[in-house]
Amino acid sequence: MQKKHFVIGLDSIQDKDAGLVGSKTLSLVHMNRMGLPVPPGFCITATAYRKHIERNNLVNHITSTIEQLRTVSPASQKSVLSDLRKTIAQKPLADEPRKQIEQYYQALGAKHVAVRSSATAEDLPEHSFAGQYDTHLGIVDPDACIEAVKKCWASLWTQRAFNYREKIGIDHLKVDMAVIIQSLIEADASGVLFTADPRYGPSGNIVIEACFGLGQALVSGKVTPDRLVVHRKNLSLLFREISEKKIECVLDKESEVKEQAIPHEKSITWSLNEKQIKFLARIARKIETEFGCPQDIEWAIYKNKIYLLQSRPITAMSQERSWEDRQIWHATPREVMPDVVTPVTLSMLLEAVGQELFDPVLRMLCCDSGDHPLYSIIAGRLYFNANIWAAVIRCLPGVRSLDLMELTGDHEGFRELADRVQTVPDEDLPDLKFSLLRFIVKLPLTIIGVLFNTPQKGQRMLAKINAKNEKWRRLDISSLSAIQITTCCQKLILDFREIVGHIMYLVSIFVVIPILDKVCTKWLSEDSTCTGRLLAGLEDMSDAIAGLELWKLATLADRNPNVRLLILSGHDWRTIQPKFTQTDAGKNFLKSWCDFMNRHGHHCRAELELYNRRWSETPDYILKLLRSYITQIGKVDPVQKFNNLVQKRQKLEIQCREKLRNPLKRMIFNRLLVRSQQGSIFRENVKSEVIKSITVMRKMIVELGKRLSEKGIIKNQDDIFFLQLEEIESAVQDKTKVDIHQLIAARRAEYDKNKTIMPPDVIFGKFDPDKYVPEPVDTYIETLSGLAVSPGIATGKARVVLRADTDEQVLAGEILVAPFTDPGWTPYFVTAAAVVMDQGGILSHGSIVAREYGIPAIVNVGNATKIIKTGQTIEVDAHRGVIKILQ
Repeated sequence: MQKKHFVIGLDSIQDKDAGLVGSKTLSLVHMNRMGLPVPPGFCITATAYRKHIERNNLVNHITSTIEQLRTVSPASQKSVLSDLRKTIAQKPLADEPRKQIEQYYQALGAKHVAVRSSATAEDLPEHSFAGQYDTHLGIVDPDACIEAVKKCWASLWTQRAFNYREKIGIDHLKVDMAVIIQSLIEADASGVLFTADPRYGPSGNIVIEACFGLGQALVSGKVTPDRLVVHRKNLSLLFREISEKKIECVLDKESEVKEQAIPHEKSITWSLNEKQIKFLARIARKIETEFGCPQDIEWAIYKNKIYLLQSRPITAMSQERSWEDRQIWHATPREVMPDVVTPVTLSMLLEAVGQELFDPVLRMLCCDSGDHPLYSIIAGRLYFNANIWAAVIRCLPGVRSLDLMELTGDHEGFRELADRVQTVPDEDLPDLKFSLLRFIVKLPLTIIGVLFNTPQKGQRMLAKINAKNEKWRRLDISSLSAIQITTCCQKLILDFREIVGHIMYLVSIFVVIPILDKVCTKWLSEDSTCTGRLLAGLEDMSDAIAGLELWKLATLADRNPNVRLLILSGHDWRTIQPKFTQTDAGKNFLKSWCDFMNRHGHHCRAELELYNRRWSETPDYILKLLRSYITQIGKVDPVQKFNNLVQKRQKLEIQCREKLRNPLKRMIFNRLLVRSQQGSIFRENVKSEVIKSITVMRKMIVELGKRLSEKGIIKNQDDIFFLQLEEIESAVQDKTKVDIHQLIAARRAEYDKNKTIMPPDVIFGKFDPDKYVPEPVDTYIETLSGLAVSPGIATGKARVVLRADTDEQVLAGEILVAPFTDPGWTPYFVTAAAVVMDQGGILSHGSIVAREYGIPAIVNVGNATKIIKTGQTIEVDAHRGVIKILQ
């Protein structure tokens, strides 16, 4: 091409012209040659830009401006560059390039054109100038086109572009600007397409982001696009997230780009159909192969035809990722293990559970995780490996289509977890050796196995576990030798392992509740609260009974002035306990207190941790709860409320059966209802039995700590919690080969350090506690959303409680706002009008107990405890999963 040619058609450009047209133009030329749908157009070469600045004597002006820019403040830079851009845009264009532009413009014959910058240093493999230069849409005549071209030239000198060239060392005077003129696609929908997910590197799957109208709404960030992820090999849809696209950008009558509102019905619909998604994904693979590296592609759809507007390399992409970088960890155990775990607890769990926790589930699904780790200890806390379950989802037919986003609420970590679990590249997943044929053949047996997991079987399990726990509870540990105690610990772990072996029964009952919910919605009522009301007031749930019995204990104390006076005196339990024996009423109360502790004293916050003292060991904590309850008597009656709830649930059951006139449907409903109700009870009661076993284990460990400290083997009794079980056994047998004091000191120091760190609920890749900075929280949000798990609407004062072992009390009518809940939190539910939690799930403890008490509850709100303040008036709508801060 000769230099005097200032304009050239896209069909005439050769690869050797890259320095004249820029890489953006050249990428369009390549796609055009591939037969892909590129809008027709032409390119104003960099020669025209060079001609413009030379003819108008701007070279020296630019040189002196660059020198000036390097000596002034950023604020002054902005003003200097603004003047330079105005000068470039205001100078007249030479006759020859003007004539050529006009000729090509007329020949194009477009109603509107798009004018886009294409700098000669833009979108190189090692650098990206994406979004730094101008684009002008809706141009309708040659004069307007020429003015837009000059503005594109001037955009070489924005502050952002100048600073970027300075940073990467590109000579400003050697960068020229070409400009692409193309027919404007008045898009019905538009967006961007990444041929590989930048989060995962070149192996990542194809990502499509889409919105209605022109792409300006997406590029400017004024609309959140729909997001879709397509498997790069088989083009199956792995993940999709629809957004509410409230506006779209369109051309008005004056050919100006304007924003217009989208009707709500349309805003929540998909901007792409399945055929368009497949077509875009195929194009993505073709373009990436042509260019030899992952690409960022802009596209538009007009009258159901797809057009490609540009393609650039994705420069910000990791090429090499270690195994650690590719793992996803989530803190699912935080409900029962929210804190730093001690060595003795970890060793107990590993010995009792180990890698085998989910092996029965994986075997049922015909999967094998092999040596892939199930868990990891991060900043002293237990995290499970989500890559295993991502692989399961990828394998099993029908599971991929599940919308995991429905379960995440506003919890950003869980939202990204749901996204990544479904979109992670195959190479990041463990090989589960899954056989679809074997799964299909085994499926009938699996279904039969589930059917045989009857409520009666669960009751027999519980009776057997309870009998063993009672036997352990009656054991006089003080009469045993230290070696005998360590032997008992091993036997107790075997019993604990037997309990864990019932996980398949738990899995089978977890499956039933979602099925019941679908049956209720389809056959009985479109009201989403039906299932929740059918699972309320079940009566036999140990943890829920604990809260009600504590309230009954408070009402018993309130009935006798002397007992009431003793409790409200403010003295500790040790001081007032002997005084109860002086009256008949006091003795009656003391008996009820002991009965309560015998039945429920094994509970506490973070119950799986052996280091934590139980309610039976912390009577003053229970005493404070009683004092709070006594002050609320007359304002609320949880026992009467619960009894009413039982009657309403029983009445609803009858109504549902009467509505189901079809005998088969009624039979299915009855089976699902009984299994769901008994399953919820079993889930809580078996967990209570597990905690009873752990409480016995704690008593043994405490006794061993006492004896080892008396012998001087350890300094303090609670040092024993910083030893592993096998190390304790060695210490008891006097076979320790290490400096035990030094070992304990080092572990205590690490424990104390980890307590100062609060890692996120979900971790992607490696976690460096020394570099971790929590994401900022917008504390001015007035509306939050989450997963509604127990129906109802309540308005009241918020009570934010971060730990269930503090002096904080929930008063009658207040709304409990907590990070999570476990059985140690149950007393706070008794007086609460509603519950809001940062974390949780449909089958988590807090959800089950909230349903049992008939309390509206929303979980997975994310940062509720950081946004909502104690004393604020909030409304909890647990039908829609929405919390409003009213005051």
